[in-house]
Amino acid sequence: MDANANTTAPAGGDSGSGGSDTINWVALVVSLVALAGTIAQVLQQYIASAAGYSNCGESVMGKWHETKKRVFRPTELRFEVQFQTPVIFVCPPSNTRGPLKGKPIHFVDGSPESLKQTRTLLPMEEQQKLQSLQESNIHTADNERASWVTLLSELQKMERDSQDWQQRHYKTSPPQALSIVDFKSHTLAVAVQAKPRSWDTMPSGVMKPYATTTMCHLLEIAAMMGIYWKEFDRSKDRYRAEGNGYVLIGNQIPELGVMFTFQPYGKSRFEENRVIPVDEVKDLCCGFAPTLFEQNKDRRRIEFPNEDPKDLSALHLGSMDEIAETMVLIDCNTDTANYFRSKTAKHGHLFPVPFELLGMLGKTLHIRDSAFRMLPNPTPYHWDKNFFNLRRLIKEYRNKIRDSENDLINIPHVQKLTEDAEMLVQTLNEDKNSQTPGYSMPLLNALHDVLDRCDDYLKQPDRDLVRIVLREHFQEVLRLVNDKGDGDSAGRGSSSIKTAGQRAEHFGELTAASPELRQEAFMELYFFKVLGRVRRQAVMSYERRQTTQYAPSIHSDDPSDESIEGEKPFSSRTSTPSQSRPLSPSSAPPELKAHGSSQSAPQLYIQKPGGSSHQFLSAERDITTELDEQASAIWCTLVLRMLCWLLLHDFNKKDVQISKSELRGSRLPVYIA
Repeated sequence: MDANANTTAPAGGDSGSGGSDTINWVALVVSLVALAGTIAQVLQQYIASAAGYSNCGESVMGKWHETKKRVFRPTELRFEVQFQTPVIFVCPPSNTRGPLKGKPIHFVDGSPESLKQTRTLLPMEEQQKLQSLQESNIHTADNERASWVTLLSELQKMERDSQDWQQRHYKTSPPQALSIVDFKSHTLAVAVQAKPRSWDTMPSGVMKPYATTTMCHLLEIAAMMGIYWKEFDRSKDRYRAEGNGYVLIGNQIPELGVMFTFQPYGKSRFEENRVIPVDEVKDLCCGFAPTLFEQNKDRRRIEFPNEDPKDLSALHLGSMDEIAETMVLIDCNTDTANYFRSKTAKHGHLFPVPFELLGMLGKTLHIRDSAFRMLPNPTPYHWDKNFFNLRRLIKEYRNKIRDSENDLINIPHVQKLTEDAEMLVQTLNEDKNSQTPGYSMPLLNALHDVLDRCDDYLKQPDRDLVRIVLREHFQEVLRLVNDKGDGDSAGRGSSSIKTAGQRAEHFGELTAASPELRQEAFMELYFFKVLGRVRRQAVMSYERRQTTQYAPSIHSDDPSDESIEGEKPFSSRTSTPSQSRPLSPSSAPPELKAHGSSQSAPQLYIQKPGGSSHQFLSAERDITTELDEQASAIWCTLVLRMLCWLLLHDFNKKDVQISKSELRGSRLPVYIA
């Protein structure tokens, strides 16, 4: 009995030990599971501390998602999300300094290298990429994409498509020069710099990374893409622009500022409608138009972007009040300026008068050997070419300038203008039969050449006489357009309608004339009615100004005539024959004549002994005749320049300037969602 008892006891002990081991192993496994769960929970909490990481995915930022990363902050026991977004700005391709110092600048030019540097795909590739990331192929389901990614993609498309179109254009219409305009020849381009950001600094109401730009650069980008402002209310921070298949909407975001959203809503096109990539677009989209007398534009735009023009280096055309101020700037009378402040006055004939001023003085912005002609409209008027034909106007100009009735053909410079007009008419006929009517290289370069010759001439004569002719022209045109007598005669019935062989007498006939006679009536009014009065008034005003008793005193540095002395650089003069001889008022005795300009003290001309008053009056008539010829030549040059400038450049019919001149050069930060 004892032996059996002794043999069974160890077995019972082994059984108890085995059960204990099982329990211990179970407890160990449970503890390990609990520990793993605790560790996983802790890790999850740390990982979850990286707020915004999921908002920086590829579906939101495109290829820019490659820049996102988590950075552990030991002192805070959490992860911080860091990423990069673009700073978008506009500058010449030769620019080497950007908003971010020390950061590389990548230009948007549509090339594969630019696509790689800006981490951008073309629109078709973007759509394919989105469809691969989404279960649905519905186009409207990609609203999680940051709109600045789409903007960069469309900008790349703009450059690529416009360059491809121009290359095809060169093949169908070879340029006269061997050089081909490429991206490096542009003076306006979109550039990108990558800026590091942290999700910790994101405002609470913003759930996607945003790009940064400035208000002036956004206006310039919109103009480049053919997007036109429909609403621009700064007091309520409501902005909306549409055009070329895009929509741009801006609103105020608390704790951040004004944020814009960019979205395509239709088909876009960048061919002949592409805006000329020149630096002056920065001025035009804010209502300023640089002129042929412009000097030192960079200093003016950077140091004095909002200063009112003091000379005719730039025209301020963004609103009715600004146009009225521009008319005052060229010394027009108060009635002429008030036409643009009146709600009932007329401001146009075949087209609005401000476009005529723009054509007469506007700087030539077309790039030689380039087919792009479009510009932002700096005026509050629509440019509607359905009511006139610039080609016919040039032909009628040619017919009228060589008409023997106007006594212009004997003026040497007018003979050169006649030759230019003949050449343009011939080129227009050849362009009509070309494969690209209106955009053939021979036509565009011929217009550019004529504009250059007109500019050279207008800069040579006395600029004071140029300004006076310009002033008298617009005073006369606006007076005739708003003349109630002319308006009444236009409504007398069918007898007032111009017919073939009948000369136009008033601007009211332009609306009643048939399309084929409208251009002829316009030029008849200009050459046989406007020119005579402009020439007479301009010469009279010029002689009065040259011999005025209010000329600067030799004993004082302060000029008495501030309107003359204050004009720089437009009033600067070069010597002409009319200035090398004395101009005498009728009230001055023949023995003593005053001669001088507004910038120097009067000089006395003493008649030689033995001279007669008859000889002096004969010399005076010669001087007046010479001034008549100069004034006529200046007027004919301005009119031809206006026609060539408006034919070489173009505006979209839907583009109308909304006054925002104070935003030119504005560095107010704005954001793109």
